[in-house]
Amino acid sequence: MTRHHLALTCAAVLLSACSAPAPDTQQSPNSADYAPNYRDAPLDLSTPENTAYSLMIAMYRGDAEMVDAVFAEGVTLLRLRPDGSLTRDGLPRWRDWVSTLELGYAHEELFDIEVQRFGKLATVWAPFVIDVDSKRVGCGVNQFTMAEMEGNWRIVTGMDVQAEKEACAGFREGYARLHPSPRHPRP
Repeated sequence: MTRHHLALTCAAVLLSACSAPAPDTQQSPNSADYAPNYRDAPLDLSTPENTAYSLMIAMYRGDAEMVDAVFAEGVTLLRLRPDGSLTRDGLPRWRDWVSTLELGYAHEELFDIEVQRFGKLATVWAPFVIDVDSKRVGCGVNQFTMAEMEGNWRIVTGMDVQAEKEACAGFREGYARLHPSPRHPRP
């Protein structure tokens, strides 16, 4: 290849890259790390993952009616405390808190979601970090048991456990390192 031909080839590659459409910054729904746009995404109960995200979207928007749509009737929310005790039935209190929020005041980001599914039953394991008023206030893991009911996946039981607050600054990165999954094997 001559120098002149090489220069023309490089110029053509650069020009085609400059004229190509910008990549879509939102990942594909099939991507392991896909997250919807919390501001604009519609309620989506079509998969267990989307139901988990819809719950976080409801909190982000301060939309208690959307919270109601995500849960099955008679749902139980539990929190596993550091001493191993359980706090039960936190849904009414949490729903009331959500109804007071302004758009974007609370943002719970899910990552490395894992789903086990059999027929109309699913378990969702969803590590999270949560920011309130743009400050990191917590992190840990959500676990949801869901049932497909009339074509929609709804939460029938939810439980969370919080990590130590000191761990929250680098929780996402540390979680992937300490809890490898088939998508994110240990280096």
